[in-house]
Amino acid sequence: MWRCRVEWRRGPVLLKGPRGWRSIMRSRVLGFSLGLLLPVVGCSSGDSNVIRTDPNNFGDTGPGGNNGRGDASQRGDVDPNNEDGWGDFDAGKAPDFDAGSIPAFDGFDFDGLDLDGFDFDGSVGDGGPTPEHPDICNNGLDDDRNGLVDDNCSCVAGRTQRCFVGDPARAGRGICLWGTQTCEGVQTDGSWGACTGSGSAAATEACDGVDNTCDGNIDETCPCTPGASRSCYSGPAMTSGRGICRAGNQVCSSAGRWGSCAGEVTPGAETCDGMDRNCDGSTTEGCGCAVGATRACNIGATASIGLGICRAGMQVCATVASGGTDWGACTGEVFPAAERCDNAIDDDCNGLADCLDQACRHTAECLPRCTRGTIENLLPDIAEIVLVADRSGSMEARFSDGATRWGALRTAVNVVLPRVEDAFDIGLELFPIGGWCSVPPSGITFPPSRGTARLITDLMHRIGPDGNTPTRAAIDGVASYFRSNPTTRRRFVLLATDGAPNCGSPVNEVVNSLTALRATGVDTFVLGVPGPRGALNEMARAGGRARSGETAFYDASSTRQLMDAMNAITGATNTCEYPVPAGFPTITDVAQFRVLLGGTEIPSDGTNGWSFTDGSRSRLRFNGSSCATLRTGSVVGAVVSYNCPR
Repeated sequence: MWRCRVEWRRGPVLLKGPRGWRSIMRSRVLGFSLGLLLPVVGCSSGDSNVIRTDPNNFGDTGPGGNNGRGDASQRGDVDPNNEDGWGDFDAGKAPDFDAGSIPAFDGFDFDGLDLDGFDFDGSVGDGGPTPEHPDICNNGLDDDRNGLVDDNCSCVAGRTQRCFVGDPARAGRGICLWGTQTCEGVQTDGSWGACTGSGSAAATEACDGVDNTCDGNIDETCPCTPGASRSCYSGPAMTSGRGICRAGNQVCSSAGRWGSCAGEVTPGAETCDGMDRNCDGSTTEGCGCAVGATRACNIGATASIGLGICRAGMQVCATVASGGTDWGACTGEVFPAAERCDNAIDDDCNGLADCLDQACRHTAECLPRCTRGTIENLLPDIAEIVLVADRSGSMEARFSDGATRWGALRTAVNVVLPRVEDAFDIGLELFPIGGWCSVPPSGITFPPSRGTARLITDLMHRIGPDGNTPTRAAIDGVASYFRSNPTTRRRFVLLATDGAPNCGSPVNEVVNSLTALRATGVDTFVLGVPGPRGALNEMARAGGRARSGETAFYDASSTRQLMDAMNAITGATNTCEYPVPAGFPTITDVAQFRVLLGGTEIPSDGTNGWSFTDGSRSRLRFNGSSCATLRTGSVVGAVVSYNCPR
């Protein structure tokens, strides 16, 4: 005869099956927390307590029990007539009964009973972590392998963390990229949302130089030719070449299998030392700061901080909503403005005010009155030139004069640029910066500007050679800056390098970048400091400013030769045409107009002297040998004077 009863107990629920008693404490029963009293139904025909609660998590000991864990066969109470662990109950013969007719069931809603996720062979489905792999909260991993990251874990609403769905041992290896997830909810009572962007391991290697199976080995099952070598990288693909991370090299063994990846550097933890050690493009994340601390900011946003009106701003450290601390907004900073020529203030922060500033020299406020009509430094049309300087490790090599290549280039820059800066807006691109194969994230170190010669030489004195030669990335960065900042001025690039490019971009790719840059109207001069002649010649010809003869690039093997080459390059940009300012006296008598170059008077002569290009006499042209003198770079500005008619 069947007997049923209801017991109200506190604790986990045990279910008896063919494998003995099983706890369902992690299953979703009735939608209640397991700490509440639960109604448990027991029905038997020969067995007792087929379903029961057990506050000690061991299971009631029935006849033949063993230390409170069921019987010796792990099947629960033993029925002498049926040792399958279920008594003599036959589901096909069980009589129907109305639970509502039993007083103990009055008011109990069986529709709320939810046994989804419980497997009656004794195993638990997706109800929670298994004992072999318990879930660890807030580590961003799917420890219990249930396809969810940090489920059933509380978190601070709005906070984000990196995450990975799958075998935790494969997280961050090869193609198994970390994803991100955000805590959803209110304040500290949140729960982690879905993990997006997480990669997954392939079943087999694809033989493509990448760790497809995310086991730390690259193409370990792939055949190869003994002695062959190739680039390799076992870290997340998008991190190679960023920060300190760089690819290594694999060599094929005599057995025809790829060896280990030697020399690679993969992401590590940030140490707040100014280096991007986790190779995500940032050097400060997770470093934090002390609440209330202050620091100057936007020092690097302009090279003119401390000059004229320009001032650095201030940041204050404060707590943030997602937890921890961070620097607040930069406030109080003052950036350069357009130079006014009548207020005795250095508005554009180049160290010069009003008429001392090149921007004002041709304005009405600064032109001399028509007493003698003299301009002491008449300049050609202003052009822009960007020095793209190679600071790779090989620039430590020395010339025969004892100077290192880097030191000689620095000296030449220090001598030549201040002398020509009135005629140019000068910019700088150093490469590499911030890593072996890195270039500035903004695409350029110093944008072209007036009065930058001192800033460029100061920077080159503070840093030295280091890293590889990412020439293509440097050229592409300058090209990107030019595209984003159009101008009607003429533009040039001066590429100073001592070696063939590397960092995954051979010479032909650099040639393609230079050809594309030239198509936009920007020519490139190539200065060998020195370097592989074949590569330098190819780049020089692609840049559009090749020298005639066998050596197409500007060759320099000493400090003196570097200075001469830079003079020649800056001079070669001179069009030999000089605009006469609109405020200059009207030239009615050409015989009263005098022109000097380098202290030598130049005659009015259409062959080798000077002449006006138009009837309004607003542009002065130097011809023949006079133009050749200007293009040597030894002279830039002209002195012109006009004796006003009496």
